[in-house]
Amino acid sequence: MDAFLYPVITCLYLILFIWSLRFFHESSFWGSLWVLFIIVGLIYNNLILSVGRWIGVGDVLEVLSMFRYLLHVLLTPTLVFVALDILRRIHVEWSEYLSTRIVYNLYTFSLTVVGVYSEILWINLEPTEINGVLAYIPADSNIHFSYSTFLTLIPLLISGIVVWKRLRWPILIFGVLMALAGGVLTLASESMSLGSAFELILMWSLVVTEQKLKHEDFHPTEPLNQ
Repeated sequence: MDAFLYPVITCLYLILFIWSLRFFHESSFWGSLWVLFIIVGLIYNNLILSVGRWIGVGDVLEVLSMFRYLLHVLLTPTLVFVALDILRRIHVEWSEYLSTRIVYNLYTFSLTVVGVYSEILWINLEPTEINGVLAYIPADSNIHFSYSTFLTLIPLLISGIVVWKRLRWPILIFGVLMALAGGVLTLASESMSLGSAFELILMWSLVVTEQKLKHEDFHPTEPLNQ
């Protein structure tokens, strides 16, 4: 099942990237651009998982897999920047405070450091085949779950709640909750692609929320100064 789903997920990410490229490129907000970078990283991640069995066990797949983990560790925490950028775009007053920016930046830095130490340094990758997918994963884990990724979703959850409250837009919080549910289900199952599918829903929710916010930038419905 996973061997079939990963190529499908990769194709869907490519479609999502092409669809969002134009209006993300036109955005003046850095958070929007980080979403594009994350999508590129996820395209690479799912592509390597899709073609692993054709590459076969060896140094090539191991290096490609290590780079996959590196992109994950470096790009995923930038979702915290995206979360802050969303709050700034809907004019949440406290999002402009210097103290808020310091907290969000320190949180991002901490998640990155934790990710590097727990997912890059001092790990031993071993080839494992699960549901038809050949992948290099940490030796002490059958299915790799990143707790730093789980923590990254907390700022997005906060932004999703605020967007829902202010714009009556539930899509973002729906995507975040689905990603959280996907992480829990991944731990309880043996399907690696399950978490990837829920990640796709999260990224889709961010893309369509960007479209919504872009419309609000030019057609604000009401002053949002609370």
